[in-house]
Formats: sequence, structure tokens, C-alpha cells
Amino acid sequence: MIGMIIAILSATFMFGWQVFLKQSHTEELNPSVSFFFDMIFGLLIWIPIGFIFGATGNEIIKNLPIAFVSAILSEAFVFYALTKGNLSVSSVLIATYPIFTLLFSFIINNEVLTPIQFICIILTTIGIIMTCIEKEFKLKGLKNVVIIIPFLAAVAIGLADTLSKHTIDTTSVYSFLVAIALCQIPVSIGYLLITKQKWKETIADSKNDIKKYKLGLLAGVFNIVATGLLYISFSFNLASICSPLTAMSTPFIVLYSLIILKEKISITNKLGIIISFIGTLGIIILS
Repeated sequence: MIGMIIAILSATFMFGWQVFLKQSHTEELNPSVSFFFDMIFGLLIWIPIGFIFGATGNEIIKNLPIAFVSAILSEAFVFYALTKGNLSVSSVLIATYPIFTLLFSFIINNEVLTPIQFICIILTTIGIIMTCIEKEFKLKGLKNVVIIIPFLAAVAIGLADTLSKHTIDTTSVYSFLVAIALCQIPVSIGYLLITKQKWKETIADSKNDIKKYKLGLLAGVFNIVATGLLYISFSFNLASICSPLTAMSTPFIVLYSLIILKEKISITNKLGIIISFIGTLGIIILS
């Protein structure tokens, strides 16, 4: 139960990340620069917490290979994928990642669910996907070759989460957090070099005009906290159960748009919210 509570808490921080990201649309930060800021917050948050709760040098070194893979697959690559193709279609495809976490967890980590748990997880995932579908969503967008990248991002998240879960189980989650914080440094620098970003100028600009970037920076903090909570939830429960719970941030953001922003949402979105919450309740009650 503790793992599921932490996973839902992770979803609330992911929700905050999406809200701040949506409100910071005028900042026009390149994804590689946004990831660079996330890397900074990861160093500031994950490393102190990791050592406070018992991270050790030997375990950190042991975690580095998988942490490096995870930093690429479930973080940098996702930032990149969101810039490719139609955003409304890309969001739907990336939201399918719990399915791949479920698949890889079965194959790699031998996680076995009861039939009812399996049904609840699939229901939750379907509901989450339905809440992502916007008016601009068009099936013909799936024929675009570029759309393969968001699909691969969903597969990458599922694989990275599964490998991370295995590593956390054999060492400790706090050593893994320190390892992934360290691995984000070369991954972030490499991403900046590939995209040819003048990151030094961006950092200087953010210092001189903090108001311009404050929402984007807050989004980075929330993203780092959410990711950390995701990994901590893995230390208490199966990845195939925690993953769809953390993905509940999408229905949260739709509810926020409906209740707070007074935006109109489609029948598909409303049905998606209901289905995802039914599936989530089933996971919590039956696990």
C-alpha cells in the first residue's frame, strides 16, 4: 500500500509539472535546455536525499550503467520525443508507456499479476490514453514516420522503468537516485551539444530575468521530485502496478482544465477520467 500511495503522490507532482509547463508556454525553452535545468535540480535534490537515507559508494557505482540508460531513455529521449510530430498525437502515444512497463516487467522481472489486477491496469491505461485525446487528434497523424519517435519513447519509458526496478531491488533506491543524478550530467551536456544550444547564455539570461523562467524552473523541480518518488515507489511495490498509478497525472491535468481553467473537454476525455479512476481504485483495493 505504501508504494501505491507514493506512486499517486508522484502523479500529483507530475500534475504540477504539467501545469507549470503549460503556464510557461511563453518561455520558449529548447527541450535540451529544459533537461539541463532538470539535471541541476536532480543534483541539488537527489544527491543530498540519497546520502541522508543511506546511499553508499559501492551501490552507486553498481547502479551507474542502468542509471545512465534510464537517464537517456526515460528522460532525455522523452523531452526530445515531445517535440516530434503532432503534439496531440505524440501525447497519446507516450501515454501508452504503462503497457510496456507491464510487458517488460513480466519478461524481465518476472512480475506476475492476478487477472483482476491485470484488467484494472489495462483499464487505467486506456482511460489515461483517452484523456490525452484532443480535438486536434487525427488518426492520419499515425501514418507520419515522425510519430514513430513518441511511440519509441513510450517503449523506452517502459524498458527504463523495468530495468530501474530490477536495479533498485538488488541495491537501494537512494543509491540509484544518486547514480541517476550523476548520470544526468553527461547525458544533459551531450543533448545540449547535439542540439547546438548556447546553454551558457540561457543560464545567464535566467539569472538576469528570473521572472521570465520561474514557471519553467518550477516545472523542473516538480518533475525531479515526481521522478524521485516514482523510483521510491518501485522499492515498495511492483513496477507494473506503480507505473499506471504515476500516469494518473494526465487525468488530473484534464480535471484541472475543466474545474479551474473552465476549459471545455470532450466526451472522450470525460469517459477517460471515469475509466482511469475506476481502474486505479481497482488496483488499490485489489493489490
